[in-house]
Amino acid sequence: DFLIGDDWTYYDWASLTKIVFSVSSLMLAVDEGDIAIGDRVNDWVPELSDFPFRLRDLVTHSAGLEWWKPFYERARRGKDPGDAWRILIEDVLKSVKRHHAKRAGLVPSVYSDLDFFLLGEILMRATLTPFGERWVELSDRLDLHSTCFHATKKSWVEPGVVWSPERVKLTAPTEYDRKRAKGCLQGVVHDENAWALGGAAPHAGLFGPIEDLSRYGLELRKLMRGEKSRLPVAGTRFLRRAIPRTQGDWALGFMMPTKGSASCGPRFSLSSIGHTGFTGTSLWYDPKQDLLVTILSNRVSPTRENKAFVGLRPQIHSEIARLLI
Repeated sequence: DFLIGDDWTYYDWASLTKIVFSVSSLMLAVDEGDIAIGDRVNDWVPELSDFPFRLRDLVTHSAGLEWWKPFYERARRGKDPGDAWRILIEDVLKSVKRHHAKRAGLVPSVYSDLDFFLLGEILMRATLTPFGERWVELSDRLDLHSTCFHATKKSWVEPGVVWSPERVKLTAPTEYDRKRAKGCLQGVVHDENAWALGGAAPHAGLFGPIEDLSRYGLELRKLMRGEKSRLPVAGTRFLRRAIPRTQGDWALGFMMPTKGSASCGPRFSLSSIGHTGFTGTSLWYDPKQDLLVTILSNRVSPTRENKAFVGLRPQIHSEIARLLI
């Protein structure tokens, strides 16, 4: 049995995986000249030859894609992670062709996992490196050695990366799931699409401690302050507004506060960057106040229907800002 208020060493970071893994990976690919943020998506995915959007549209969620679909229903039938990914990408491409609005001009940003599925596919084609192996490289560079994908299919990852039973016991449980766990998920990625891929995905799947998440946030802080960072200098351009406010509140892959409804609360400046995760995780940094707040929780335990944390999160940020600034 799990008790309310229990403290855990590791948490399911959910969509924080988007920034810590995929956006950081994109920063490095840009820095190394493998990819340009202005590349057309169809330069890398010729199957989308009729669609003119660019990589920058993916990371600002401005490509006009659907926000989510249950791709796991087919992908989980894959013989191995590579096969599951192939099935998922086939379905993503079908969805894009079927639903994408073929219109010119600015498209209002709609937060979408599909953007990051396409980004993940492009990163794999550009770097020729599976997600698990790419994370091994990134975690070494960023000194995030306590954070990794809890992959359930070993061929996704390097030997030794799969979590031990002892580590699973130190992981915060998430939602009650009779089909996948016969109880609360613990050490199993909460996101169904990531789960169908074996636990390693471009949009979700990382598990780690608060210390590593804060360490990553401090690297973003160094970039924004012009200091030497483990992240490449090319990453600096990712940390400022990339689309007009009338279109949405996004830097390149990072959320920016939406006035009046920001998850970081009203005390954080509009130049702040951050991201949230469905399981109750978030990272926000305000360069004007030089304030970094990282939160790891398992708000979906025992059910995602408990949405009280959505209202609590901005209050936490506001109280911290009030006490420290």
